[in-house]
Amino acid sequence: MKYENEIILEPDPSRVMEGLRDTGYNFNTAMADLIDNSIAAKAKNIKIKISMNPIGAVSVYLADDGYGMDLEGLKNAMRYGSNKRSDPSSLGKFGLGLKTASTAFCRSLSILSKTETSEYNKVCWDLDEICKINKWKLLTPSIENDEIDILEDVTNGGAGTLVIWNKVDRLIMYDYKQSGAKKKAFDRIISTLKIHLSRVFQRFISSEYSEDPISLYINDDKISPWDPFCKNEAKTQLVAKQEIPVEIGDDGKKAKFIVEAYILPRKEEFSSIEAYKNADIKNDTEGFYIYRENRLIYMGGWLDTYTSDPHFSLLRINFSFDHQLDDAFQIDIKKSRILLADEIFDFLKENFLPAPRNQANDQYRKGTSASIMAMGNSAHAASNANIESKASTVENSKISVEDKNVGTVKVSNSQGTFITTTIRIQDTIESGHSRVIPVPSIDSNMLWEPTIVDGNHAVSINQSHPYYIKVYAPVLQNHVLVEGMDALLWALAEAEISTYNEDTKEQYEDMRVQVSRILKKLVNDLPEPDVNE
Repeated sequence: MKYENEIILEPDPSRVMEGLRDTGYNFNTAMADLIDNSIAAKAKNIKIKISMNPIGAVSVYLADDGYGMDLEGLKNAMRYGSNKRSDPSSLGKFGLGLKTASTAFCRSLSILSKTETSEYNKVCWDLDEICKINKWKLLTPSIENDEIDILEDVTNGGAGTLVIWNKVDRLIMYDYKQSGAKKKAFDRIISTLKIHLSRVFQRFISSEYSEDPISLYINDDKISPWDPFCKNEAKTQLVAKQEIPVEIGDDGKKAKFIVEAYILPRKEEFSSIEAYKNADIKNDTEGFYIYRENRLIYMGGWLDTYTSDPHFSLLRINFSFDHQLDDAFQIDIKKSRILLADEIFDFLKENFLPAPRNQANDQYRKGTSASIMAMGNSAHAASNANIESKASTVENSKISVEDKNVGTVKVSNSQGTFITTTIRIQDTIESGHSRVIPVPSIDSNMLWEPTIVDGNHAVSINQSHPYYIKVYAPVLQNHVLVEGMDALLWALAEAEISTYNEDTKEQYEDMRVQVSRILKKLVNDLPEPDVNE
């Protein structure tokens, strides 16, 4: 298309800078963006210093021993939309992160830097000055001795860069009236940042992934890598892995991404309680962990393929790709959002994820059932005592074991005397359990079943039935509720025995099956119990 006239429109400096303060950064993602630049500059040591003075003013420093910048390099780094990096795999991607991440929290951004051959140079964007003169005026303030000390603590006088935030006005937004409360809020920010960076840069600071890992410090505390897949745990399972080729562009060029499914151990299977706590197993941490060039850009969640669910809290998916797939995955400016192409989305949901999700569900339910069973074995003691004290006044039949090997029981009631196999023969599980017997399972997944135990009329209750898991389990410590529910099921079992005959035996069994199925559906949407509580 041919244009007759060209109109050059320069962006308004103050409007652009003030507007870009609201691009959606939080403090953790902002600091991660700064570290991206340090890694892109081949730094091996990165030290972050965040301090708050007695009146509550915050300063932030990030020093690295990367290759540094001379004055021209600094001018380019401070330009909004800086020159494209020569290395396409660089973690710095859009030429905006340094500026937008910093000014999201401060009104004065300075950079002090030197190369192996240049002297120290320092430049500064001061938003208050920009707003006053409304020009793209990059300042060259004086270099302070303490700034050189902070940088040389990392570089030992060699090449490196120091990023400085002053006039920090958006880190602690709430106007705390007490200095102690503000200090606690500040400490929480530092603690949360340490956790975030240990996750985002795990593969850069871990010797498992790098022969020469980066050393990363926050206020002199070295950050240790956090592995979401708990590979050092003996019970962790890699249950699926695929390398998927992707055709990019029109020239037939191909790249690939790697997708792996890990199922973490249950709590009791971890090597220590500390290891279990560090794994941070919960709904928010299940799902995808997506890495671009080994840098974590998305953690926890299912990318709209599924909603989070406790049944899958042990399942974590490693999804790794390199810069060649940036366009295919539409990485955003904060490197915190990813959009999958439809064919990749469909592959994951229809082909890759179903089997690992089924395995994770089984693993979770196995652990939940084991914990519930352990609690349930003692929770019915009061019910046993209550029913035992009243049983003789309400029993209207007699039962006895006819042949234990065959499983036959003799029933005598007002209808006559019958031999049946529909009554469970159960050995006493523990002393005092002679009326209500919690069992791991019952045929056809029935909730309850008439039982004879040591000659006593009893009821077996299926601990793997959803009704037991979702209704019984949360109240197992409430003896009144448990006694009430147990009494109802024991009464149903006793009523069946008291009115049993050859014509009704199949109807009774079908009734228990149907009621159990109905209850399963009715409790389907109830929350899963937190067995850890």
